[in-house]
Amino acid sequence: MASVSSVADAATNLAGTFTGQLLQPGDAGYDEARKVHNGLVDKRPALIARCRGAADVVDAVKIARDLGLVVAVRGGGHNVAGRATVDDGLMIDLVPMKGIHVDPSRNTVGQKPASPGPSSTGKPNCTAWR
Repeated sequence: MASVSSVADAATNLAGTFTGQLLQPGDAGYDEARKVHNGLVDKRPALIARCRGAADVVDAVKIARDLGLVVAVRGGGHNVAGRATVDDGLMIDLVPMKGIHVDPSRNTVGQKPASPGPSSTGKPNCTAWR
């Protein structure tokens, strides 16, 4: 496990290029960001990386590797066992990565990791479905 100062140093060094949020214990928003669907799970990550894009995820994984931190990945935070978070490790939070992109010219739909899944009709939750 990395010391708090090395996690703090890594977060400070990354802050200039990280487009999401890096939250440590004591930061505004930390307690809300660490909560998961199951209120009985009360884990406290050393760092929460609220990623906005793939580059943020890559940077977060590099921090975890460099500091030897255990990683938990949060997509929607609905895992009843609380596996979306971790004590004293790195929580990679994909919740800010929501969105669906429709390209009618290619007949493709792209969905970001934390976007809602298909509706009850089996179609993506977007208006450009055809």
